[in-house]
Amino acid sequence: MKVMILYANAGNGHRRAAEALAAVCRQDSRFDDVRLVDALEHTNRIFQELYANLYIEAVKKAPTFWSYAFDETDQPWEKEKGRMLLHRLNGLPLAREIREYQPDLCLCTHFMPADIISTMLRHGKIDTDLGVVVTDYYVHATWLEPYVNRVYVAKEESREQLIRLHFPPKRVKTFGIPIDPRFESLSSREVLCEKHGLDPALPVVLLSGGAFGVMSGGDMAHMLEGIKSKCHLVVVCGNNKKLQGQIQAYIAEHPPENMSVQLLGFTSEIHEWMAMASLYIGKPGGLSSSECLACGLPMVIWNPIPGQEVFNSVYLLENGAAIAPDSVSTLSFKVDQLLGNPDKLRQMQAAARSLGRPDAARSIVNDAVDHLGEGVVRIPRPKN
Repeated sequence: MKVMILYANAGNGHRRAAEALAAVCRQDSRFDDVRLVDALEHTNRIFQELYANLYIEAVKKAPTFWSYAFDETDQPWEKEKGRMLLHRLNGLPLAREIREYQPDLCLCTHFMPADIISTMLRHGKIDTDLGVVVTDYYVHATWLEPYVNRVYVAKEESREQLIRLHFPPKRVKTFGIPIDPRFESLSSREVLCEKHGLDPALPVVLLSGGAFGVMSGGDMAHMLEGIKSKCHLVVVCGNNKKLQGQIQAYIAEHPPENMSVQLLGFTSEIHEWMAMASLYIGKPGGLSSSECLACGLPMVIWNPIPGQEVFNSVYLLENGAAIAPDSVSTLSFKVDQLLGNPDKLRQMQAAARSLGRPDAARSIVNDAVDHLGEGVVRIPRPKN
């Protein structure tokens, strides 16, 4: 079999989910060929930059506008014609690539390539199975495709949402959001603490530095200095060298009394750091949230993007897997409050673990293969 896994590199979550599916497929002897495709690379340069950057700039600099756009476009079966036309006109090279490759199965972790493939299926221009993999804990209307084989969602409420929109129940599966298969078999916390030189007797607080947006490294370090509990604080700065340098400079001038601080740049071992952590501070993106749940790691939610991440926050909070401070000034208070209440922390860890689906990517691939060739289904639009 040949499988094509498609995403659009507009936000890291879509890419990471696609990479997780590809990793599982490459371990599976049933596949002869696995192709991972960024749909935007098969469009012109102007469209690529506008499509990716417009989203990033909107959520950073105009969140109110993004929230309005999210709500206004969340109308099932009322997709805006301009966006659909843009997808299809700019996606012609991608459509050619798909026809030439002739995949037995297409899995899409973004709605742009799903829209193009669904249109090809409608017009009989491709013979393939299309699986749409939703990467948040809410199904926005942009994910809805009228011609599809399978839709994979993260929670039962989302499945019920689609059933009420006339998707056949057997075509909608709740397997969670696909994450790196390394989360399926994590080493023990003690082994990992020894590997990374941490005292296993102390809690580890893992902070995603990018979640704090325009806040300077010095301001962020000052905020974290308010944590009074004895702990290891690990700050993931990614490729942001400026942020890392600012935090280092602040810590050198103001050494913390109660905690050790470790700064990480880009790391391929985030699954290990999450497995060691007692608490995670960061944005509730679909992938980050799913990785935390897979590790039984409670979250301190900070700075959710209006729209999809607000829905993710609601899911985590209502199930007892997260807390959220009222403001940046009380974040350290909330951390201390939780670290000082081991029973509450254990309850939240158990709640997170009960929601975790570390095998989501494998479950999706197995289901898609098990039902290969069942035929595309046309979802009827409700009559006005």
